[in-house]
This record gives sequence, structure tokens and C-alpha cells, in this order.
Amino acid sequence: MRAILILLVILAGGYGIALLWPGPEPVSHPWLDGRTVERAERIAHAGGLRRAPANTLAALEQALADGADVLEVDTQLTSDGVLVLMHDDTVDRTTNGTGLVAELTLEQVTRLNAAFGYEGEDPDRFIRHGITVPTLAESLAAHRDVRWIVEIKPDTEEAARVMCDTIREAGMESRALVGSFHDSAMAHFREFCPEVATGMASNEALSFYVMARLGLAKFHPTPAIAMQLPPRANGLEVIHPRLVAAAHARGIAVQVWTINDPGEMEALIARGVDGIITDRIDVMAAVQGE
Repeated sequence: MRAILILLVILAGGYGIALLWPGPEPVSHPWLDGRTVERAERIAHAGGLRRAPANTLAALEQALADGADVLEVDTQLTSDGVLVLMHDDTVDRTTNGTGLVAELTLEQVTRLNAAFGYEGEDPDRFIRHGITVPTLAESLAAHRDVRWIVEIKPDTEEAARVMCDTIREAGMESRALVGSFHDSAMAHFREFCPEVATGMASNEALSFYVMARLGLAKFHPTPAIAMQLPPRANGLEVIHPRLVAAAHARGIAVQVWTINDPGEMEALIARGVDGIITDRIDVMAAVQGE
């Protein structure tokens, strides 16, 4: 405890120096240039999983019809090295199959019905239509004019490399922003694909939050252009005014997940967040009067 107190005193003393010390230039990237700046952006969580089965082409199409600005999806790597849209590391919860994605071939995964775990609107309709698990490559190709947030779920160097290759082959370097909870996967991706925008991994975001609350965020070393955060974590208010101000001073977009309540959307919009990741793009559009 004494060591923590000493550290806080040192940091508090550094706060006065920080006020005089020039910060880094605000970040820039083509991904940011395409933003809808006049309002908080509508980001479709897993393609908009309350309106259609998560991480499917049907969800992506529905989200865009509802007014999404950005499509957010999760990816897993098959045994033969192809990224597919899938949140879990197994296919058990969201399909009629079983097993780890990493132990299944692309052919095995794409034979599954991706609507079996769906609990949103009219599930029987999607199950009857046999919604399949798409690859990341075909998803990007289907919506080339849209901006994306694509998450690397496996904490592996191979997944990061394949993500880089897939984005480059699709010609989506300016339209894809890559995120991951895993600091190591993010580090690998940034090494492979320095030209592609990234968000902050878990420990990176945590340290930025702490430094923002202390007024020292200008010293935080990060190449990220965005951060995806929950509104609260471990009893703490994450989307604090100091965090939002510190991120904006660096040109970093603040995007909050996963918000479906209209009142909470309004509160976060009033706080100045840049985007809201939601299962209900249609609800957010209504909140914004569109």
C-alpha cells in the first residue's frame, strides 16, 4: 500500500509537468476520414445480432438496411487457415454442429447452419433458410464500401498473419480497423500490417484509462486510432469525461459496447462518445431521430 501511495504522489507531481509538456500530434488514418462526424456512429455488433443470426451475411445486410455506419464482426481461424465469422472458439452455441473451429476445416464449418443458436426476431425463419457461416473474405467482398471493425479472437500469431493477408487481398486496408482483446495478437498484427488501423487491446486500454484519469494520457505510447470499451468494468465508470477528453485530444475515437437501451444510448451520446456498438441499429437510429 505504501508503494502505491508513493507512486500516486509521484504521478500527481507529474501532472503539473504534463500540463506544460507538449503532447503527440493527433492520430490520422483513412479509416477515421470516413467517419460520420456530425453524430455518434452506429456500429453493428456481430453484424447486428438481435435482428439476424450473429456474424452472418444476413446480419450484415440487415444492419446496413437499419442504418449502420460500421460493421463489427468476430473471427476465428479454421484448421486449414481461413478466417470465418464466429464469436466463440467452438461452433456449439451458434450452429447445429460441435467442435473447436480450430479443429474443423473450412468445408466442415460452412456446411453448418449458423441460425441454430439465434434468439432474436423470428428465429424459425432463419433456421429454415439455412444461414451459413461466412468467411471474412466473402463478407468484406460483399460490402466493400463500408467501414469495418474486425476482431481477432484467437491469441495466435497465425491468426494475426491471416487477418493481415485477408485484408490486403480484399484491398480493404483503409476500411478495416482491427481489434483484439489479446495484446500479443495485436502486437503481431501491427508488425505484419502497419498500414491498417487498429484499436487498443485489453491491457493497452486499461493503461490508457489509468493515465487519462491521472491527466497523463498524452504520454501513453499507442498506435491505436480507436478504443472499444464497456461503459463500466469492475465497479468503475469507464466512459469518464477525462477518458473521453484525453482520447479526443489524441484524435482517438471512443466506441462503447454493447449498448441496446435507448436511455443509455442517449446518455453516452451526451457524453461525447464517437460510436456505440449495438445489437439494435434500428433502435439507435430512432434515438438519433433517423
